Amino acid sequence: MSSARSALAAAAAVVALGGSVSLAAAQDSTRFPVLNHGRGAGEMLVVRSGNSAVVRYLYTDRNRGQRIEARYRFSTSGDVQQAELRQIGPDGAAGEPTVRYEVTGDTARLTLSGGRGGGRGAGRGGPGDGAAQPPMRLEPGTFYRLGGTPWDEALLARHALRQPNRTTRLLPRGTVRADVVAETSVRAGNETQRVRLVMLKAEGGAPSGVWLDDRDEFFATDVEWFITVRPGAESALPALRTLEVAWRNQQAEALAQRLTKVSNAPIVIRNGDVFDAERGVMMPRTTVVIRGDRIEAVGPAESIATPPGAQVIDATGKSVLPGLWDMHTHFQLNSQSTGTLLQLATGITTIRDLAADTDVGVSIRDRANAGKLVAPRTILAGIIEGPGAWAGPTDVLVRTEDEARRAVAMYDSLGYRQIKLYNLTHPDLVPTIAAETRRRGMLLSGHIPRGISVPVALNLGFDEINHAAFLFSNFFPDSLYWPTMRAYSAVAGIVAPNVDVDGAPMTALIDLLRSKRTIIDGTFNLWMGAGALTGQGNPGAPQYARLLKRLHDAGVPIVAGTDNNSGTTYILELELYQHAGIPPAAVLQIATINAARLMKDDREYGSIAPGKVADVIVVNGRPAERISDLRNLEHVIRAGRLYDPKELRAAVGTQ
Repeated sequence: MSSARSALAAAAAVVALGGSVSLAAAQDSTRFPVLNHGRGAGEMLVVRSGNSAVVRYLYTDRNRGQRIEARYRFSTSGDVQQAELRQIGPDGAAGEPTVRYEVTGDTARLTLSGGRGGGRGAGRGGPGDGAAQPPMRLEPGTFYRLGGTPWDEALLARHALRQPNRTTRLLPRGTVRADVVAETSVRAGNETQRVRLVMLKAEGGAPSGVWLDDRDEFFATDVEWFITVRPGAESALPALRTLEVAWRNQQAEALAQRLTKVSNAPIVIRNGDVFDAERGVMMPRTTVVIRGDRIEAVGPAESIATPPGAQVIDATGKSVLPGLWDMHTHFQLNSQSTGTLLQLATGITTIRDLAADTDVGVSIRDRANAGKLVAPRTILAGIIEGPGAWAGPTDVLVRTEDEARRAVAMYDSLGYRQIKLYNLTHPDLVPTIAAETRRRGMLLSGHIPRGISVPVALNLGFDEINHAAFLFSNFFPDSLYWPTMRAYSAVAGIVAPNVDVDGAPMTALIDLLRSKRTIIDGTFNLWMGAGALTGQGNPGAPQYARLLKRLHDAGVPIVAGTDNNSGTTYILELELYQHAGIPPAAVLQIATINAARLMKDDREYGSIAPGKVADVIVVNGRPAERISDLRNLEHVIRAGRLYDPKELRAAVGTQ
């Protein structure tokens, strides 16, 4: 949609709210660019007139993104009297409200009609979507967080900063505290602007940030893949990033000092049933001794003495397992104080990140592996993408063979162990990238670049495929382009329910995967959904389950990954494996020793054996019989450091 048409649409929305605005006013409205790693991805148009405002937030994120319109009407004191969220259609027109908030006197009313606007905090209305919520008494200083746009975050920050203790009560529930954590002066066009970073901490969530100017108006978003900024201030973003990174790093390291139990005493896990990942069997009534960051002894409980002064964990009747591996994660800057804690609280002691910003990934990896963060051990894979409107969230875009080689060399120099190719990487560059990764001893994985098939990718040098959906979209390549441009996931979602997974074409593909020893990082939780465990999964869930079982039975290597930054669906991923018919003990091997072997880390990790790094979990249950028992996690040990999962969850406000 053109900028002029967007401005006219916003002006019309202002009029609909009872305001008045001329075309000239619309043309003078503020257009905040939305940047994807420095590249234009869209805009946030803000049109204000009198007591009304309309915000149109549109940007492209690969084949998706945000298309939201927020409408506001304010009281004379500046309080929100009415607010709405609407989805913007392909023609640029806003639809009916999906969220509507309105104040009459001291009463607030909220109506949710489904299909909420996306984005951080969009339409936080609670249960009962699809109808008007019960009226709420509007206490002084309360605020409804409409969400969906960065401008709304600035509204909330400004409101909270003016409340006692900089804390405001949210409707319908919860509180938010605002803290100014950094201030600086930057150039914005021809002016020097004083700005400050306000962190908003809600109950049960990570702090989210927004930069405000000296009038408490929106200036820029915090560090994310997509950043919105005051027009003319784009050059200030590196300085703002440096300040935010320093604050978040300091907060995460302080949190680690508080939560990490430092002790020179040995740890003894006595009389548990230890999972022997190498053989896939349980060893009953076994004791494990940990000294420092290593496993010192493993053996029958009656034959292992407890060292003097040791901390003893009585594991009688419980299961003791190697730490779990999440092989598909995505760091954000705030992951180090939230997501990594939740990963450990799930029993995940090793993660593989597949697309973090380079500075964020390297920093978190190095500090996590040095024990300065509460985080799993981290392995990095570097993303390489091609140019285009649908390019992924990275600044590593390659157009030539020389650029491709330099990108691989850059990642290798930073200690990355794998390259992940993304959707728009040109097929002509794949052989060059494959040869360079092989020469450097790195793995090559990725999405299947548009224009080639799974078999071609394997023959060109792919070691691994990220996402099982490609095994379905592979058979319908024209559907990526016609009758409209679509992503592989959209195509797979349409065709998977109708694919005969036992038919000859899929059988031939599975045979090729087996012969190439291709690793499948399927992220099945994305495609099947939690409902698949009870027969209420996403369309195509039975086909994905059958594919999963066939891959396992054929001996195709499988790794378990979530495709998120907190591990919240990791146990579900493993439960889906058992649901598909993979024996629980084999599922545990996939989650531990098999992943370690595929990453060539099995000398140090992946099983409980003397001399190996002490990554160990204690579970109150029998996950070798019921994978869901992994949810009953009692202790996590990462490199000899003992953590209480309940304390980790409490530290980030979840239970």
